[in-house]
Amino acid sequence: MTYTLAILGCGTMGQAVLSAIYNAPKADSPEKEAQYPSKIVTINNSASGAEKVQKLVKGYGSSPNVSTVSCLAGPQPDLDAQVVVVATKPYQLEAVLKSYSKLFEQASQVISLAAGWTIEQIQLQLPKSTSVSRVMTNTPAKYGWGSAVISHSPNTNSDQKERSQELFQHLGMCVELPERNMDAATALVGSGPAFVLLMMESMMEGGIKMGIPLEESRRLAANVLEGTSKMAAATGAHPSVLKHQVCTPGGNTIAGLCTMEDRGVKSGIVRGIEEATRVAAQLGKKK
Repeated sequence: MTYTLAILGCGTMGQAVLSAIYNAPKADSPEKEAQYPSKIVTINNSASGAEKVQKLVKGYGSSPNVSTVSCLAGPQPDLDAQVVVVATKPYQLEAVLKSYSKLFEQASQVISLAAGWTIEQIQLQLPKSTSVSRVMTNTPAKYGWGSAVISHSPNTNSDQKERSQELFQHLGMCVELPERNMDAATALVGSGPAFVLLMMESMMEGGIKMGIPLEESRRLAANVLEGTSKMAAATGAHPSVLKHQVCTPGGNTIAGLCTMEDRGVKSGIVRGIEEATRVAAQLGKKK
């Protein structure tokens, strides 16, 4: 079985999805091969946006699984696709659902990357038979180092779930969660890179303050964050266990940690994710 996949709004996140699917390793079985589209169609509002996507695809060379990619601009009333990925901003989603109503009527599965919009809200504007999946991912996904959280409507069948998992795993990590967790996932996964970059910036500036040159401080801070996250993933240990392995009695690490606790670093991050979750839940209501 082959099918066409359309990506509406091929900006940063749409390009991340496109890149992940297009550059995925060759499927190792006919069953896996059938989960990849034979054709991908991307749609941007402007011709310049479509040209950027086309240039991106040309830079990749040939795809192991996808035959063709068409990069289009503006309304496409005659477009036909079985799977549609909606990668627009939340405030654009309602207009897109109306503008491409014929496309959505023909699609068997719609995958939304729009934060805040619930599955129920989207399904109300689609045929009852159409399955809807929500995905929250992040900017590192563009480089294959991202995270993706996915949830499905009750009428999503096992084949559609397997296909979604197969396609989105190439963004980096793909985890399926109930929809009630999606607003928190928007904060933790979607906003998370900004929170980590704030930590990286702070560590970098701390190094600069104490005499380490800017470029070396930046590289070291980035490497410490990368190395620590890989260590945590490799060991599977709780962060607090690994943290205390760094500390020695009366040492500089515990002294620095205590100062950070005094300044509310941990609670500030927790509250930041809490607030981002609250705002994420409101995005789908701003129509």
